[in-house]
Amino acid sequence: MNVDPVLEALWKRVIDRWEDDDAHRGFLEHCAERDQLPEAAARYRGMAGDRDRGSTAEKRLAAVATLALAKLESTRTSVPEARRDGGKLVLIVLFIAGTIAMLVHQLD
Repeated sequence: MNVDPVLEALWKRVIDRWEDDDAHRGFLEHCAERDQLPEAAARYRGMAGDRDRGSTAEKRLAAVATLALAKLESTRTSVPEARRDGGKLVLIVLFIAGTIAMLVHQLD
């Protein structure tokens, strides 16, 4: 797996400046532009159990799900073309469902 040095630098900035909305926004924008939302979700999910950072991580995890849904909506295509890309759609839906399930589980 190739490591994206920009993603790594942006994540370090997020960790160093956890309460800075701009740091989170920059990281999420980069991930969305580079189709790295699953990586963003994994990183925020890893922080969700942290006593001090957990609530912010859950909020950002919800933002990742929202970005994924928006991206999915923006790439909607005609039915024949969508059938060819059905596998991608299934993966995206499973990712979103898994993220929501984890959020619900953590809130219990």
